Amino acid sequence: MEPLCAERASLADPHYTYKLEWLAALRDTGARWLAEDPEAQIALVGDWNIAPTDADVWSPEFFAGRTHVSQPERDAFNAIAEAGFTDVMRPFAPGPGVYTYWDYTQLRFPRKEGMRIDFILASPALAARTTDATVDREQRKGKAPSDHAPVVAEFAD
Repeated sequence: MEPLCAERASLADPHYTYKLEWLAALRDTGARWLAEDPEAQIALVGDWNIAPTDADVWSPEFFAGRTHVSQPERDAFNAIAEAGFTDVMRPFAPGPGVYTYWDYTQLRFPRKEGMRIDFILASPALAARTTDATVDREQRKGKAPSDHAPVVAEFAD
């Protein structure tokens, strides 16, 4: 089985169901961590393969009916936020056009046709310490880079 790729994956792919189950387990675990220690310094970091809003993709019409933008995926992402975790980058980079992923096979990077699918979701105590957050697009340039750009956050001591 091939992993889900935003431009080719179908909602019928078995990985899709697994993804939703995994996100529900992460939500439950994260909520438990925060209940046990409201001051915990937790960062849920990585490639989430979810664009939580239409502003997080270059073309909502292009992605309609595909993975990464489906309502169940967006609901699962939002459930983690409702459990107490905050996207620390969005306040520092509001609006559309802030992407972290560009498909190689379609030469999307030079055309600025990306998706924002990489995140740092922080617990309330850690989110309160955020002083800056950006996408390091320079890391996406050059010879043989990743198709993702790192999300970088800074936190006060």
